[in-house]
Amino acid sequence: MFEVFVDALAYSDVLILLSIGITLTYMTVKVPNFTHGDYASLGAYIAFTINLFYGIHPFLSIPIVFILAGLLSFIFYLFIFRPLSERGANLVTLMVTSIALELILRSLINIYADIMSLKTKIPIFRGFIFQDYLINIGIFLLPFSTIVATVTAVLIVSLLYLFLNKTKFGIAMRASIENPDLAKVLGINVDLVYSISWFIAGGLAGIVGVFIPYRITANPQVGWDLLLRGFAASVLGGLSSIYGAIIGGAVIGFAEIVGIYLLSQPPINLPIAYRPSIPYLTLIITLLIIPKGITGIDFSKIKRKIVGGRNGNN
Repeated sequence: MFEVFVDALAYSDVLILLSIGITLTYMTVKVPNFTHGDYASLGAYIAFTINLFYGIHPFLSIPIVFILAGLLSFIFYLFIFRPLSERGANLVTLMVTSIALELILRSLINIYADIMSLKTKIPIFRGFIFQDYLINIGIFLLPFSTIVATVTAVLIVSLLYLFLNKTKFGIAMRASIENPDLAKVLGINVDLVYSISWFIAGGLAGIVGVFIPYRITANPQVGWDLLLRGFAASVLGGLSSIYGAIIGGAVIGFAEIVGIYLLSQPPINLPIAYRPSIPYLTLIITLLIIPKGITGIDFSKIKRKIVGGRNGNN
């Protein structure tokens, strides 16, 4: 059971970083960004290429991956999503555009993998993994990738909290996202804030790509496979809350890994092939019961109803 918990922890770290980025982009242009998962695929291929040709450890390539994936996300916002938003494009138009960009980006990654496979005679460009090893911590043996992923997730969440709450630009970013019209009146450059948000979001997704090959075989499709899980985490936490994305990523990650482990045991014996259904069912249930997510629940109102009911019975 300990191995299952460690696996769930590593998976949750990935989903937390992915869902934070999804939430950041949604809070700016109010559209689910379907290209977000492919930034993770891109990050995986950048890290793999750097490791293969230059011998640099994948974890040391994280800054490069963050910058390159962030720049691509920034370019998409600057030259595609922002002009469309300024012209009054509705949700459907922006969503279709996002899907089109996702198909283009995934196709380009496929083309890159095919070209490099032919050029280098290395077929693993179509699917690769990173070698992991165990670290002895007390009586526990932990995968090194899990330790690094957890430290990275905690560090990023902490820095993001300090950035949003303790810096002038971070406070301006929160104001721009919550009320862009008022922020403009106060002299805040909302376009700059949104651009930085998309850069950070893309960079975080790219970092996810560095950790993916330690868990599963990475290929051009892997980011798309993770995307819907990221959406489920963001919706569960509340699409208008970065901190909700953190909660949602942790919950979905543990629910999927621990859930399929428990369901695969007797007497249920559910095949592990049904594992992807757990986050999707969670997404549907969330939309039906709490469409605003966990952070959208008014717990004080619920508490008042409970207290009021008790007083009425007395």
